[in-house]
Amino acid sequence: MKKLLLTAAIAVFTLSSVNAQQIGVLGGITSLQFAGDGDSDSETGFHLGIFTEFDLSDTYSIQPELTYSSVDEADIMSVNGIFKMSVSDNFNLQAGPQIGFVLGDTYDGDDFTKLNFQLAFGAGFDISDNLIAQIRYGVQLNNHYTGDADFNSKVNALSVSLGYRF
Repeated sequence: MKKLLLTAAIAVFTLSSVNAQQIGVLGGITSLQFAGDGDSDSETGFHLGIFTEFDLSDTYSIQPELTYSSVDEADIMSVNGIFKMSVSDNFNLQAGPQIGFVLGDTYDGDDFTKLNFQLAFGAGFDISDNLIAQIRYGVQLNNHYTGDADFNSKVNALSVSLGYRF
């Protein structure tokens, strides 16, 4: 927990010192789908994070995020680089990488990696100038299992978030 708080404090300091056009916090519900060959299980938990937003043009922006997700079977710290395309004044489409690191002993041992590399797709809605809502689904591209057997182990994620921009 101390490492998590230290990481969050460093991230907040770093993000606030960057010339970001907007800085905010977000939180919401996360549903992780644990999938192995012929077996799957879903768990629901929460996520909290911080983000910045950089406008590239009137239509395009980039939203880097640092999020912590917790469910019964796993805790994941993620660095996300979300590309946003505005479809209307308040609605945007989102896509980009989500790179997560599984904390704890969920994937312990030599035959597993704790790296979770996802490609995410979603949409966002600006409720007001400060309040945002977004939904996103991340598909894991790498395999957690690195052993010799022919086995797949992946974690896909659905997240629904509310955020506040300062």
